[in-house]
Amino acid sequence: MRNTRVLVEGAVVSGIYTLLFLISMYIPLFSLVSLFILPLPFIIYLYRQDLKAGLLLWAVTFGVSLAFAGLNGIIVTLFAGLTGIVMGELYRRKKSAFAVLLGASLSNIVNMLGTLAIAQVFMGINFVKELESQFQSAIGTAEDFYKAGGQDPSQIERLREQAELIPMMLPTYIIGGAVILAFLTHIAARMLMKRMRYDVPSFPPFREWNLPKSFLWYYIIAIVLTFSMPEKGTSLYIVTINLYMILSFVLIIQGFTVIFYYAWIKNWKRKRIILLIILLFLLSSILPIPLEVVKFLGIIDLGFMIKKRLKPKQ
Repeated sequence: MRNTRVLVEGAVVSGIYTLLFLISMYIPLFSLVSLFILPLPFIIYLYRQDLKAGLLLWAVTFGVSLAFAGLNGIIVTLFAGLTGIVMGELYRRKKSAFAVLLGASLSNIVNMLGTLAIAQVFMGINFVKELESQFQSAIGTAEDFYKAGGQDPSQIERLREQAELIPMMLPTYIIGGAVILAFLTHIAARMLMKRMRYDVPSFPPFREWNLPKSFLWYYIIAIVLTFSMPEKGTSLYIVTINLYMILSFVLIIQGFTVIFYYAWIKNWKRKRIILLIILLFLLSSILPIPLEVVKFLGIIDLGFMIKKRLKPKQ
């Protein structure tokens, strides 16, 4: 009886996934959000059943995707299925929101690396080279525009240097994209599962986030490596710039938790906090100093736990 119910439910979920899959393949606007919507059927089904049933559903959807969209469909279902199965299993085991985020991020990294490999081997497409080529083409257009307007095109050289960093910064792009996508998928899954009255873990308030103190030591190592001036293009150089960029972003997040905690103590209205954040980012587009200050707050908080020293008024 249970096997019959599992099979019937699997067929229904497979149909739902197929519908979402076809919409994402043929409606460009929906394809923008499909990466964090398509894992939802896998998440729900695996949460309700078990890992074996989830893997069977994944196998069925591979066949459907191949029939409708060929290799492109396989890539999409590989991405959606792995993320959905990992998250669904973690939800089913009642893991924390941060554990789900970590698991989903790792699966997204595997997905992205697999997609790059499949595109390179089977399609002959090098996404890094394509991105770099498009960037160089845009720089050439901007340079012609500057010359036609009689303006100094010296700023173009800075853009050319940034284009050269694209292949070297690939790990940062992949990790950052994987984490953001995992976060969006968790938000979408939680909204849906709460409506279905399922017990879904939520993140603590942002002001209470505390990253591991080890991140501070990793950042110090990255600073030391930066001052050692590794030769450009070497493995040490690539590791250094990616480690520095990723950890800088992490510390900026920690710094924002301090700002939100201080705002909570002072009972600031939400509009005031949003205005402050917007102002910080606007100023950072002109000078990097505001975000550096936020990062410094993150460093101090990890090192000296300043949020614990800020006590709300009784």
